[in-house]
Amino acid sequence: MAPRLPTKDDFPSSCVVSITPPASLPLSYCVILLHGLGDKIAPFTALAQRLNLPRAAVIAIQAPTPMPFDLGGYHWGDDIVFNKDPTASSASNNNDDDDVLSPDAEFNRARKFIWNQVLKDTIVAKCGFKLESEVIIWGYAQGGMVALDIAATQSNLAAVISVGGWIPSFTAPRDIISPPRTSKILITGGDDHSKISKERIQAAEQIWKECVRVQYPRMKSDLMPRNRDEMAPILRFLLRILIPDELKKQGLS
Repeated sequence: MAPRLPTKDDFPSSCVVSITPPASLPLSYCVILLHGLGDKIAPFTALAQRLNLPRAAVIAIQAPTPMPFDLGGYHWGDDIVFNKDPTASSASNNNDDDDVLSPDAEFNRARKFIWNQVLKDTIVAKCGFKLESEVIIWGYAQGGMVALDIAATQSNLAAVISVGGWIPSFTAPRDIISPPRTSKILITGGDDHSKISKERIQAAEQIWKECVRVQYPRMKSDLMPRNRDEMAPILRFLLRILIPDELKKQGLS
């Protein structure tokens, strides 16, 4: 049975989502967007509309837990975590001894929320998508960490795009699913003060055979793509999954 476009009524009433239909049919894929620490759904709803992807429903999901201390926004972690900033430089105005808010956290609640309520109960059971071949998760920062954690511990997905996120340090080796692990992985980050270290990339490569890193020159820290050139590697990665035949015809695969 062909998958169908999700509606808001398909999701639990507590789940804040936006749904952008595909730019062209047939509907064959579901792309899920997960925001970063302290953010909300609105920027990722706008991103979904700008992407205008063929053959893919794009669903932005808001994290279920509000930030504490009236900080605004939402987060995916079981709790808020502070740690030392490993990218702080002596030339920085920040004191190296200062604790900073970290996206790294335990994601037990996020696993249950994304895996059970979003993926299994809604995207698969109600809408008919196949996890291993038709579901892509694109997360930013803490959202990217959740996406990698889901692909590592719960099920193979068609692909994961993690912008500025790595495998959470709380993801236990015993929880990682057994091979084969077929998810295609793309991890992006900057080249200045990036938290996507060589060791974190190697950890991902040990889990997934198809793991690509994109390092943006002249980008400070690990930001979302800021222009067409920076978005291009992500779009190529996506379109090779969504419309491979069309790309082959154009010699772009």
